Amino acid sequence: MEQWMKKHRVLVVVFIVIILIGIAAAIFLPRIVGAEQVPERLVKENTVQLTKMDLTSSISATGTIESAATKTVSANVNGVEVKSVKVKEGDAVKKGQTLLTFDKSDLEEALQEAKENLSEVTVQTANELRQAKRKVSEAQETYTSQKEKLANNVSEAKEEYEASKKAVSTARTAAEKQKAQETLKQTESAYEQAKSEQESTNKQNKSNIQTAKDSVTTAQNNKKKSLREAEKTVEEAEKTLEECSVTAPMDGVVTAIDAEVGDTYSGGAMLEISDCMDLLVSTTVSEYDIAKVKKGLKVVILTDATEDTELEGTITYVAMTTGSTLDSGSSSGNTGNNTSMSTGTSSSSSSTGYEVRIQIKEKNDNIRIGMTAKCSIVLEEAADVYAVPYDAIHTNSNGGNVIYVKDSSSGSRKEVTVTKGMESDYYVEVSGSDLSEGLQVIIPSDETSAGSSANKAEKNSGALDGLIPDSGSRGNHSDKGGGFGGGAPAGGPGM
Repeated sequence: MEQWMKKHRVLVVVFIVIILIGIAAAIFLPRIVGAEQVPERLVKENTVQLTKMDLTSSISATGTIESAATKTVSANVNGVEVKSVKVKEGDAVKKGQTLLTFDKSDLEEALQEAKENLSEVTVQTANELRQAKRKVSEAQETYTSQKEKLANNVSEAKEEYEASKKAVSTARTAAEKQKAQETLKQTESAYEQAKSEQESTNKQNKSNIQTAKDSVTTAQNNKKKSLREAEKTVEEAEKTLEECSVTAPMDGVVTAIDAEVGDTYSGGAMLEISDCMDLLVSTTVSEYDIAKVKKGLKVVILTDATEDTELEGTITYVAMTTGSTLDSGSSSGNTGNNTSMSTGTSSSSSSTGYEVRIQIKEKNDNIRIGMTAKCSIVLEEAADVYAVPYDAIHTNSNGGNVIYVKDSSSGSRKEVTVTKGMESDYYVEVSGSDLSEGLQVIIPSDETSAGSSANKAEKNSGALDGLIPDSGSRGNHSDKGGGFGGGAPAGGPGM
C-alpha cells in the first residue's frame, strides 16, 4: 500500500484536494446562496385586499362593577340588644321590609319613666306657677291696705300741723305763744315724716308687686320649657321603641351584614343594600388619555361572566383630579333607620389615574357587583369606509399621502393618491377617487413579513383584523392599556 501511494502520489493529492473542496462547498455555499437571496426577500412585496370596514378609535380600561345606588342602614337606638336578623347576604328585599329587630324591654321601661317624669313635671310646674300668682295677689293686697293707712296718717298729721299753725296765731301771751311754736315744730316734723313714709312704703309695695309678677312670668316660662323637654323625652322614647324594627330604605339586595343576634348595638352601619339592577363600572384613565374622555361617550363593556356578549354603557362621571371619587352621598331619613347613600360600594380611583364612572345601560342577569369589566371607551367611529394598515401609507415627492397597489395581471406598481381620515390603533381611513373594492394594496416586506398577521387577516375575509404594525410606523395611539377595542373594527372590543 505504501509503495502504491508513493507511485500514485499525485493522484492521492488530487483526491484529497477534491475532498477538501467538497467540504468547503458544503459549509460556505448555503451561506453564500442565502446572502444572495436576502435582497430578493427584502424586495418581495406583500399585499392586502382593500375593503370597507367599520373603524373605532377607543381607550381601553379595566374596572369593577358596582351598584349605582347603595345605602348603609343604621338605627337611632343605642345600647340595645339585637333580637333578630331577618335577612342574609344575597337576599332581595323590598322597601319597608323588616330587616332586623331589637329587644324592646329596656326601651319600654325608658318610655314609662319618661311618661312618669312628664307627669311629675306637669304637677311641679303648675304648683310653682300657682305660688307665684298667689304672691302677686298678696303683694297687691299689702299695697292697697298700707296705701289707705298711710294716707290716713298723712291726713291726720296734716290736720295737727294746721291746728298748730292756728294756735300760734291766736296765742295772747308770750308763754302761750312760745308753747304753740314748739307744738308747731313737732307737728310739722310729724307731717313731713308721714308723707315720706307714705311715699317710700308705696314705692316698695309697688316694687314687690312687679317682682311677684316677674316671678309669675318666670314660672310660666319654666313650665313651658320643662314640659317641652319632658314631652320631647317621651316622644323620643316612643320613636326609639318604634325603631326597634329596622326596615329596608329601598328595593335591592343585601350585600353586607354586620349584626348578629345577641349583639349590643352601639351605633354604626348594620346592613348594606345595593340596587343590583342599576349598575355601573368604576375605572381609571391615565393622564395621557383623560383629556379625550367626556361625559356621554359610548362604552362597550365585556366581562368573563357574559363571555362574548357586549354590554353598552355611557360615561356619567369624569374626575377632575387624581384620586378623587364620587363618594359624597347624601343622607336621608327613613322610618326606623338612618341611611346614607353613595354611588358605589368601593372606589377604583388611584393616585396615578382619573376616576371614570360608566353607567351600564343594559340589564344582564349574569353580571354581579364586584366583577371585573373590560371597557372600550369609544372616542370616534367611522362606518363602512376604506381602511388600510399604517404601513401601507407613504408620502410622495410632492408631500401627498399615497398608497401603492399592484396590478394583478401585469404585476406593476401603481401610485394612488389618498386622503387620510380617522385613525385607530392599527388602521387609517382612506378616501380617494381611484379607490375601489378589491385593490391589492402593497405593504413592504421590510415592515411586514410574508408570515405576518396582515397576510393572515387577508385570508380571514380581508378585514385586516389583528394586524399590529411595527411600533416605528404607527402614529398616535388611542389605546394605551394594551387591552381591547383600540384598533378593532367597530362592533365591539377585540378581545
